Amino acid sequence: MDRLTRVIDDGSYVVDDTNIQHGINGYFGEAITRLARFENFYTELLESQIKIPEEMEKLRGQGKTKSVRFRELMGEKMVKANLISMIKTYGL
Repeated sequence: MDRLTRVIDDGSYVVDDTNIQHGINGYFGEAITRLARFENFYTELLESQIKIPEEMEKLRGQGKTKSVRFRELMGEKMVKANLISMIKTYGL
């Protein structure tokens, strides 16, 4: 991944003018697009952590806790929980 930000002397980050522009409705450009993609990704991660347990509960109610689908959901839930944890570790 090519970085869009760089660290300056005081430890804060800046984006070059070529990666962000100001328009009538606010800022736009590659840096804003990448931020929006990350926010969409994170929102979907959080939403899936609500939906997955609901689907697992349905399977539990059907006595399918040993099914392939139940096990796939359990693995997916654990992987996504780990991603959320890492994102929070970085203060995002």
